[in-house]
Amino acid sequence: MSERDGGRGYHPEDVVMHDPTRTHARLDSLGRLEVTLPDGSVHQDVKVALAFPISRPKRFIYLLDQEGKELGLIADPRKMEREARELLLAQADQAYFMPRITGIRRIEENMGIARWEVETDRGWSIFDVVARSENSHWYVGRNKIVVRDADGNRYLIEDTTALDSRSRRMLDLYL
Repeated sequence: MSERDGGRGYHPEDVVMHDPTRTHARLDSLGRLEVTLPDGSVHQDVKVALAFPISRPKRFIYLLDQEGKELGLIADPRKMEREARELLLAQADQAYFMPRITGIRRIEENMGIARWEVETDRGWSIFDVVARSENSHWYVGRNKIVVRDADGNRYLIEDTTALDSRSRRMLDLYL
């Protein structure tokens, strides 16, 4: 609930939609995100949040002020100036750091902890997962899985069918 909605709770119709062709973004002299909205207002130290970070990561971008209050939503950043769009998506990528698993080399379980050794789009990684926990993985699409390690970091398997056969066998045994 927020002050804006009089305590009624969240309502999608309350979201302010910003015209992507009239929304501009740049970094200020201190390297903070500065956004100029279609009404001409300029906001410093803006934060970016994705409405659907896994299923549609580049489609809906929320803009938040310094206190985390919503400034509005950009529904189609593809219509923004290229530099502004790339800047917002880079900011979102930093906020939603989620390496993509491209191969699984080993999963070993010991006393309720599974150690995963994987290849990702950002290099080799080893992490621990609470074995067989409901919160350790979830399906976000037919062949798309998010794995959460014991520290809360998330790893994405974009398409399980695109993994090599050895990786798929290990994943099938674990999940």
